[in-house]
Amino acid sequence: MMRLGSDESGCLHCGAHVTDRFAAVFGDEQNDVHRCPACDSMPRISRGSAAGKVVDTHVDPDDESSFNQGARVGAARTDGGDGR
Repeated sequence: MMRLGSDESGCLHCGAHVTDRFAAVFGDEQNDVHRCPACDSMPRISRGSAAGKVVDTHVDPDDESSFNQGARVGAARTDGGDGR
């Protein structure tokens, strides 16, 4: 896991930026975010994966690469967004 400095807000799993609000709502007791929309799905996040809990009811994108890994995956495109 990637550990960030205290002045940085980021996912401990993938390093993507997360807002302080996301960390407060979905993170653990210390507002650390273990999974985020860039590396996990919202159904898993809403069931506790961002707080470091094991979520067995939905497939983990790390275990099955064909599953969408969240809405933000591929959001930053270098092709101008046209998919070419």
